[in-house]
Amino acid sequence: MYYDIKESGKRIKELRKKAGMTQEGLANRLNISTVAISNMERGVNGVSLDMMGVLSEALDSSVDYIAFGKRTLVLDGGLSEEKVRAIMEFVKVMMG
Repeated sequence: MYYDIKESGKRIKELRKKAGMTQEGLANRLNISTVAISNMERGVNGVSLDMMGVLSEALDSSVDYIAFGKRTLVLDGGLSEEKVRAIMEFVKVMMG
């Protein structure tokens, strides 16, 4: 697993659109330029760790999803999406 700025940029764009925000709206919320948002989304510039945290809050996501494409459900230390699926499958089997 590694930080791919182009893939991360695609996820930022996807999350922004899902939140119903324009690049300008997100830029205003983060107090940065629309050019900076555009460069992030196109993978021209990477995102600093500080900005990653702010983005995750603004886009109602997690740093691990924005950076690596992995979703984590945080419950007492965190459960990965895979573990949550396995638990849900187990419950489904147990309930018949």
